[in-house]
Amino acid sequence: MKRFQCGNCGQIIEVPQGTPKPINCPRCGAPAMMIHRLNKGPPGGRRGGRGGGPPWQRTPP
Repeated sequence: MKRFQCGNCGQIIEVPQGTPKPINCPRCGAPAMMIHRLNKGPPGGRRGGRGGGPPWQRTPP
């Protein structure tokens, strides 16, 4: 489950993995820009950490 919190009313919103972020808070109706992810997923993401980005932005090993 992914957990989000409304910055307006504090409501905790849980949605299944693969489901997009809620458009509005179900309690107060705040827009999506007020809803923030609480539990970030596993580290790595798509880029896999090291070596991503243009050569001039990479840090030497």
